[in-house]
Amino acid sequence: MSALPPLPGFSNPVDNAQAVFRALLTAFSHPGLPVSITLPPFSIPAGKFSSGMLALALALCDKDTPLWLDAAADTPETRRHLRFHCGAPFTAEPAEASFAFISRPEGMPRLREFNPGLAEYPDRSATLVISAELPPSQTPALELTGPGVKGNNLGVWQPAHVSGLPTWFWEDWAANSAAYPLGVDVVFADKNARGPVIRLLGLPRTSRVRLEEFPCM
Repeated sequence: MSALPPLPGFSNPVDNAQAVFRALLTAFSHPGLPVSITLPPFSIPAGKFSSGMLALALALCDKDTPLWLDAAADTPETRRHLRFHCGAPFTAEPAEASFAFISRPEGMPRLREFNPGLAEYPDRSATLVISAELPPSQTPALELTGPGVKGNNLGVWQPAHVSGLPTWFWEDWAANSAAYPLGVDVVFADKNARGPVIRLLGLPRTSRVRLEEFPCM
């Protein structure tokens, strides 16, 4: 049986990838604030890989960035799609990944299992792309401070809204932030975004979080 032809990726790979990259830079420059962009329609392989996760993969990944996929995201269709459009290799070890794509965070590895970078090269750490719920408004369950957070220099903590994470996540995040300049960075991709709308929320390792209540599963 012949292999199925690859699904198309971005309709304009250069412009679309640049738009996603700019959105990601904005999200990391303003931690905790959702950033939305609308892209031309693009195909998504069967499985649990959301449009936001795929847009980030198409924009960021290449032959030099090993990928780790959780069990929900790791389908033959997704691997074939990413291999064709990104040329990125896959790894079974979280510690070896440059990018980790996590469709079901309730079963994800602990943050310490991913690559935190090296003392000489902290930028070689992993970036985790996590599918989560980014509700537009609700009682704040967590607050952020750190570089890029509005009012940080005045001691202001900014409300943020993320849900659908494992119970241990924010405890692990405190340890991750304390390890700076080492540590992983996280970008949340809204699992409820529809069509070509991409909604991202950045959480760089420099951000500190305090909780009012756990926004967990």
